[in-house]
Order: sequence, then C-alpha cells, then structure tokens
Amino acid sequence: MTNVQATASDSPFIQGRNARLYGKPKSECPYPEGSQEHEAWMQAYDEAQQSDPPQTKR
Repeated sequence: MTNVQATASDSPFIQGRNARLYGKPKSECPYPEGSQEHEAWMQAYDEAQQSDPPQTKR
C-alpha cells in the first residue's frame, strides 16, 4: 500500500482557477455536471475571471 497525499493543486477549485489563468475554456472542466467537484471548478474559474484586470485599448 502506498501513502499518497493530495496537494492543493489537486483540488477542483485550484484546477478551475488555474484553467482560467492559463486561458483554457470552461468547456474543459473534467468533472461531471452536477458533481461537487464540477461546482467548485466552475466557481473558481468564474472568480478568476472576475479578478482579471480590465483590458486597455491601445
């Protein structure tokens, strides 16, 4: 038996935030719709989107 521990980056919330920060679309959420993991991933994605700095026109 191995002793495998989860890290913070394994959480659906962190994965969703990172997906947004790295420019991935919401459609890449790997969790089934209706699951707690899906909800956490989507919430983090949306929160990361809201914290994006506004784009300035050049």
